[in-house]
Amino acid sequence: MKVLILILFVLPTVVLSQTYERHSLRPDKLSIELSDGVLHLIPLSEKAVRVQWEKDEMREEQQFVLINKPAVPKFKYSETPSQLRLRMPMLTVVFNKQNGSLEFIDNLGKVFLSERAGSRRLVADTVMGEPCFIAEQSFNSPEGEKLFGLGQFQDGNFDLKNVSRKLSQVNSQTAIPFLYSSKNYGILWHQYGLTYFNPADNEVVLEKGTTSSGEKGDVEVTTTSGTQRISQQQAVYNGRFKVDRDGEYSIMLDLGDMDNRHLVVIDGIAHIDQSNLWLPPSAGKLVRLKAGEHTVQIVCKATNTPKFSWKPTEDVTTFRSPHAKSLDYVVFSGKDADEIIANYRDLSGNVPMLPLWAYGFWQCRERYTSGSHLVETVKEFRKRNLPMDVIVQDWQYWGKYGWGVPKFDETHYPEPAKFIRELHILNARFSVSVWENLDKKSEVAKEYIEKGLYIPNSPWIDIYNPETQKTHWNALNDNLFSLGVDSWWMDATEPENDALAGKKTYFGLGNFYRLTYPLFVSKAVYEGQRKTDPSKRVAILTRSAFAGQQRYGTISWSGDIGWNWDTFKRQIVAGLNFNLTGMPYWTTDIGGFFRPGQSQYTDEKYHDILLRWFQWGAFNPVFRVHGYQSETEPWKYGDKVENAMRKMLNLRYRLMPYIYSAAWQVSKNGSTMMRPLVMDFNADQKAIQQGYEYMFGKSMLVAPVTEASVSNWDVYLPKESVWYDLWTGKKFSGGQTLKADASENKIPVFVKGGSIIPVGKLMQYTGETSADTLEILVYKGADGTFELYEDEGDNYNYEKGKYTLIPFKWSESSGSLTIGSLQGAFSGNLKRRVFKVVVVKQGVGVDEFDSAAGKLIAYKGRRISIRLE
Repeated sequence: MKVLILILFVLPTVVLSQTYERHSLRPDKLSIELSDGVLHLIPLSEKAVRVQWEKDEMREEQQFVLINKPAVPKFKYSETPSQLRLRMPMLTVVFNKQNGSLEFIDNLGKVFLSERAGSRRLVADTVMGEPCFIAEQSFNSPEGEKLFGLGQFQDGNFDLKNVSRKLSQVNSQTAIPFLYSSKNYGILWHQYGLTYFNPADNEVVLEKGTTSSGEKGDVEVTTTSGTQRISQQQAVYNGRFKVDRDGEYSIMLDLGDMDNRHLVVIDGIAHIDQSNLWLPPSAGKLVRLKAGEHTVQIVCKATNTPKFSWKPTEDVTTFRSPHAKSLDYVVFSGKDADEIIANYRDLSGNVPMLPLWAYGFWQCRERYTSGSHLVETVKEFRKRNLPMDVIVQDWQYWGKYGWGVPKFDETHYPEPAKFIRELHILNARFSVSVWENLDKKSEVAKEYIEKGLYIPNSPWIDIYNPETQKTHWNALNDNLFSLGVDSWWMDATEPENDALAGKKTYFGLGNFYRLTYPLFVSKAVYEGQRKTDPSKRVAILTRSAFAGQQRYGTISWSGDIGWNWDTFKRQIVAGLNFNLTGMPYWTTDIGGFFRPGQSQYTDEKYHDILLRWFQWGAFNPVFRVHGYQSETEPWKYGDKVENAMRKMLNLRYRLMPYIYSAAWQVSKNGSTMMRPLVMDFNADQKAIQQGYEYMFGKSMLVAPVTEASVSNWDVYLPKESVWYDLWTGKKFSGGQTLKADASENKIPVFVKGGSIIPVGKLMQYTGETSADTLEILVYKGADGTFELYEDEGDNYNYEKGKYTLIPFKWSESSGSLTIGSLQGAFSGNLKRRVFKVVVVKQGVGVDEFDSAAGKLIAYKGRRISIRLE
């Protein structure tokens, strides 16, 4: 087959070191030859284009993220003396011959993104003796734009415009280089190594300071917020810097390694202040400074050497990767966030359904100590009528077999298959912790060593190697899965402490791939399990993630976090930004991983935050508790806490038809369950600023309470809708901030007008009761639709079309609800059922659903329409 290549020559135009020389048009891309490399514009879909700049014949051969190769979309090319134009059906890219920059234009002719002229850089460098580039690109960011995504960070920032970040993988921090804009575009910065976002290049010289001694050998730092005592294992650094103007500045603290203290004090004011046993190496924040000289104090571990830098904020967004083989990014355009994320997933892998039980409650602690301990705990849940679906075994079950070895020590776990079978008889699923740094002296590790499957000079297996993936799955299958294990808790998948830098991997130097290890851990388990037993859906809880990982049935959690109110609050924005990277399943350690010791069981102040966290957890995609050296079972905290937790557990399980149907929209249509308000209310400027409110599914607005001892809570209700209090049924107009009832057993939740929400029976585990009777709640105020999704719950037959949908449609003008014909079929699907249709109004809240007046509909799979009051 002959390939037509169009080459045009024009007089060169200079732009810094890049000179336009010629271009060639191929069936799949437009290649623009510059004096300093070749710039490729590659259409990936009607709404996505890849930009690659390569030079010196260096390129990244691996394609980890963009695994799907749809047909090349139709595109047209045109040229003027000053421009090259690549036009796709929904997206146009314009190359400016004069300054070398690119503009991206939507189907309405509006420029939604543009490169900053002269900012495209590939600077030759080396790493560990190997050639590389420092790749950098800046984009113009208009005033008022808000930026989200980049993964899960502990710095507390929601809107990321101008925020400086170091994208590295460590405990409690997950780096995913995907950015979403309120201007309705997305950027995948397509690099696999360390990346700096909005790098702050003005570094301040720091000197180790002296401090006055306090009691017990501690030292003191004095700030305007008071004297702060630090341990002698920490150090204080001092510096001075000068800024030229009053305004907002981005500051960055980089400690090099993980730490237990982040304290940045500027002119006596603490701007970054966190403590925990584990904290990521870096943190950024926006601060306002006056023109002139400023003092800065840094407190960190004495073994770390801090760096502090700053930059003025501006209407520019910059990515910089110090260890790159080319400059590479993808731009996604769309009408809204769902469309953009769906397009991104179409290229990087769509989301499989988790098993139905994964949307139930996960009981976890550090740790259960025997098989009988696990069984007795589940029995107690059942005895107390506390719904739960999953119990989790944390580390050290391996005992005599060696650290990280995926094998039960029979001393405490005799006959593992037997105790797992007992859990199954109790209708509980079993998840187990797995690590990728298993003891090299162990029997299980022998095969890895004989095949050379460890990263040289490292305790971590080389999971990039296909043979390692196969061997690792075989070990998990032989020792765990074949015994009945249902789910995987893949811990420390970063791998821990950013351990790939300076190491050799199957693909090459680890510096080029240091963000991607968790992707391949998930790949090994997902593909291994699906091949071994496709009748069990894969569910992987993992501490780290990378772009594309959503295709492997993964759930991320936010790592070994602390327990105070500030930490709790930071988890909300961390989760919302994580979900805007295309990763739909996320959770936290409810109550914090590191907890206040023995006092947690009786301290009412801790119970306050624990219950508020638990309430929020009920409206997370995955609902899970965990805690370090803690007994996290509800009854350990007394009757009051247990009863409050039972209330939220019952609500979660009654909402299962709504939740599972929302999960289907994730897999079918690229939706997201935990939705920052920018996804649904982009035109409402006040709504998109709310970092502590979100939609759970497309009907429920959730506003977690993040302060102690409150009974009401400010909630902003977005415009262009009416809203109903979930607890009372009271109706409110949108576009206002109200004082919501936040009594200690209530989390503010509001339902959008026009919503249809199915509610099931009380149950102790998913699937306990038949869905033959459902309450259908109609919230008036706008037209509305809902699709009730059901399938077999724990296999992949849905991929073959074995599922059912029942469409519901509410007409506001006619006051009628239409229930459409049953679509599809699967083994055991209900042929007859009863729907109790309830129009929600004042006095019809969660606790009154069962007793509320409604119309009973005998549904036999045929379309029916009813008028409601």
